[in-house]
Amino acid sequence: TRQVVSKVAEQRVTNLMIHILIGLSLAVGSVVNNVPKAVTFGIFLVMGFSSLSGNQLFERVWLWTIWDRSAYPRFRFVTKVRFWSLHKYTLIQFACFIVLYILTSVSAVAVVFPFFMASLVFVRKSLRWVFTEEELAELDAHEDLPPDEDPSDHVLEKPVRTLDDVEKLPAEPSDFTRATSF
Repeated sequence: TRQVVSKVAEQRVTNLMIHILIGLSLAVGSVVNNVPKAVTFGIFLVMGFSSLSGNQLFERVWLWTIWDRSAYPRFRFVTKVRFWSLHKYTLIQFACFIVLYILTSVSAVAVVFPFFMASLVFVRKSLRWVFTEEELAELDAHEDLPPDEDPSDHVLEKPVRTLDDVEKLPAEPSDFTRATSF
């Protein structure tokens, strides 16, 4: 089963602490200069690779390495979208990503970057002629949708006991032990 956050208690302590630590980093700049650049680059490299998990674009690019379609993970964008539409959308999105990367890394054409960013609005609007609205809704989902459930998973699944279930159980010891045994 997947746990979903149902309520968030807002507080301002986190933002205050973040800004205090940013201010402290200015005061300890001489200490930070002693950290080798290789260590700093390594930290950012690890942070970059760890952020790829859960990124829908890179999850779809990773599907290009899996030849057997039955081995695909049961993400909603895999089960609700046709195979070729999924890969066509991924190719278009990955091509735009590559163009953005080239524009930011080559200084001779970096001036075009804002214009290409603005043109992405029109690229997205033109995708309506290539894909159906349902496919675009699944492929362009902004929220983290739970994966589709495999019907065969429910056959062997045992009931999950929560604290509320335990409070509703009968008080007799024999019924209690029978109800909570898995």
